[in-house]
Amino acid sequence: MPMMATTKKKTVFNADPGQLDQIRAVVGTGRYRSASELLREAIDEKLDRLRRERLEAQVESFVAEPAEPWDDELIDLQAFDSEES
Repeated sequence: MPMMATTKKKTVFNADPGQLDQIRAVVGTGRYRSASELLREAIDEKLDRLRRERLEAQVESFVAEPAEPWDDELIDLQAFDSEES
């Protein structure tokens, strides 16, 4: 979910002329009110994708580790706790 700040800050970015042409074309279709709106959405999507990739890597790392003998008991306790909720 995008994080919306109460105030916005301006910044400058560099883009290839072809990228700017594509941004202007998309804004021209009416899909976005401005290039800033399109870029904010693109940044939110990219940051969300990076968070998911980092989480997936952490899960893969955890799953790849050999299980400790106490893991089964811990899993059972956690499952029991969630059933009471």
